[in-house]
Amino acid sequence: MSLSRPWDAYDAYLFDIDGTLLHCKDAVHYFGFCHALTSAAGRPVDILGLPVQGKIDPGILREAFARAGVPESAWRPRLPEILEEMAAHVEAHATDFQIDVLPGVREVLQHLRAKGAKLGTGTGNLERIGWAKLQACGLREFFDFGGFSNGYEQRGAMIAGAADTARRLTRLDAAILVLGDTPGDIEAARFAGLEVLAVATGIFTAEQLQNADQIVSSFSRLSDLG
Repeated sequence: MSLSRPWDAYDAYLFDIDGTLLHCKDAVHYFGFCHALTSAAGRPVDILGLPVQGKIDPGILREAFARAGVPESAWRPRLPEILEEMAAHVEAHATDFQIDVLPGVREVLQHLRAKGAKLGTGTGNLERIGWAKLQACGLREFFDFGGFSNGYEQRGAMIAGAADTARRLTRLDAAILVLGDTPGDIEAARFAGLEVLAVATGIFTAEQLQNADQIVSSFSRLSDLG
C-alpha cells in the first residue's frame, strides 16, 4: 500500500498524541485514571497491566471497571462526572508533566502549517488532557482543532468525528490523513474511510503497523518520502 499523494499534500491532518507526537515520561495521566476510578468505585482501582496504547480514555475506564468487578450500572450514569474528575486531576498536576517531543515533530508541524494545511488531533485523550499535554510541551499553537475521546465509545467514531470537523474547516471533499503509532490508529482510520501514515515511534514495530498506507521510523524520516 502507499499514500495516494505526497504526505504533505493533504488538506487536513489528524495526529495521535501519545507515542506519535510526544512521549510522557511521567505518570500524570495514569494517576488521573487511578484517581477517577478509585473515587467512583469507593475502593482502589487502577489500570496497571491493561493495554492502553491505541485506545480511548472512556474505553480504558470501562475495561478497568469491568476487570475490578464494578458493574456498569454503578458507573455508567456517573460517567460525565468521572471524566470531569479525571481531567481536573490531570490539569491540577500539569506541572509534573515530563514530556519529550519526538524527533522531527516540530519541523513537520511547521512545514504543514506553512503549506496551509489544517492540523487537528485524533487522539484517545480527553480534550482537556490532550490540550494540557500539547500546551506543556509547546505544540498547542500548531493545532487548529481537536479530535478527542469525549462523547465516544470507539476510536473509529472519534476519528470520523474529527474528520467531519476537518471538512467543515476546509471543504467537503477534503483529503485527510491520519497519523499514529498503533494498530488502533490504523483501524480507526479505516473505519472512517481515511488514509493513514504510521510512525514506529511507540511500542509497535513497523511489521505490526504494516496495514498502514505508509510507515516511517519517525517524523524526521518523512523527508525521505519526497
